[in-house]
Amino acid sequence: MNHDPRFPQMADALNPAVMGPLLSWVLGTPGITPGHVECCIGEKRHKPGKSLVIGYRLNAQSDKVLQSRYVTGRLCPPGAASREFELARSKRPNLAAGALTFLHEPAMLIWAFPYDRKLVHLPTLLDAESIRNRIGAQDLTGGDRVQTVESDVLHYLPERSCMIRYCVSLGGSDEPRLLYAKNYADDSGRDVFAVMQQLSSQFSCGAKALAYDAQTRTLWQSHVPGSTLCWADLQQGDGLVFAERIGCCVAMFHACEIDTAQRFSQDEISEGLLATVRLAEQARPELAERIQGAVADLLASGIDLPEPALATLHHDLKLNNFLVDGDKLGLIDLDCVCLGDPLADLASLIANFYLHGLREGDAIKQVHLLVNQLLSAYRKHSLHPVSLPALRWQVAAALIHEVTRRSLRQMDELRIAHIQSYLALSESYLARSRQPTGAGDALI
Repeated sequence: MNHDPRFPQMADALNPAVMGPLLSWVLGTPGITPGHVECCIGEKRHKPGKSLVIGYRLNAQSDKVLQSRYVTGRLCPPGAASREFELARSKRPNLAAGALTFLHEPAMLIWAFPYDRKLVHLPTLLDAESIRNRIGAQDLTGGDRVQTVESDVLHYLPERSCMIRYCVSLGGSDEPRLLYAKNYADDSGRDVFAVMQQLSSQFSCGAKALAYDAQTRTLWQSHVPGSTLCWADLQQGDGLVFAERIGCCVAMFHACEIDTAQRFSQDEISEGLLATVRLAEQARPELAERIQGAVADLLASGIDLPEPALATLHHDLKLNNFLVDGDKLGLIDLDCVCLGDPLADLASLIANFYLHGLREGDAIKQVHLLVNQLLSAYRKHSLHPVSLPALRWQVAAALIHEVTRRSLRQMDELRIAHIQSYLALSESYLARSRQPTGAGDALI
């Protein structure tokens, strides 16, 4: 969708050829000659008729050095940019010059990283002297004196979070130490820290929390060895081995016991399904009827689901949250950990398999093989029984309320191109959930 009546300038805002020179001029980025600046569009969050936030990255070549800058654009209704600019400035009167600007055409507010509308402490966390003192004050190095600190932004979600890696040189040590800081827009990191502390003694293959700094809303974590798992790993000859390891890892995580008020319920899945219908009606009307029919069938069948088990859920199971370290597999990004139905968590991961497989052009039968291997390993190691009809229903639902809805919200054309396939898979899984099963049946 490149049209929203509230934001008629939307197509220009999503066009790198339009935005690259404009943003380069606003920020004073060197090398604004066409071809010298590459404008890349990253995270997009669209609520039709309400808001659109776009993350840009500008890559500029200057004196043979590649410079990259993040910029966040928040669209305004035409003619409202200057008014919204004044309102934003009134809320942050101490902003540095150039941190926040606005464009009349296309109408939007521009936040220049490290300044962010909600991540107000990012400048402090990226100032070398400030962060050196904070690391020392938090005693994150076991009492060793911090000499120098170098920072590297790993993942930035505008107005939500930023993960920063620090390479810390210590007095008396030749080996630098790696520390990680995740900065949040709110105080949710405090709860994440409490959960990670509980998990540390039960789940050895995960990130370890060191401290929570309430003043800057920052969660400090230790280094986790390994490389990010990607779909290419599962496409190789040992892809089934990786699928088996993933199943074992998830079963181990679900076996952990935590005390938290955070819950993920069936009602939230139902609401996510209905929200997908509403979003499709606004963003992709040509898909709305089919999605509405699929959701109606799911909700009608959902009343017959068995009573779920209660387990510790990761609640953000996707390939890039697994780390591979030799024959070990670990889990990171524990922000969403909660209690709920383990089959919903497992179904989310299975839906993510199909997302990657379809996007990479794999035959659907090949993805089925990986999914069945994943489930086989999970069932061998899980403390919780697996109802195949219930899991099939959850996979059918996840393909809509997670994969389809996120594809539409993020306006990801590569994913949107496969929505009909996601829906066909969802319908197939729902049909199979209604069939009687034997003890040895595969999931699909």
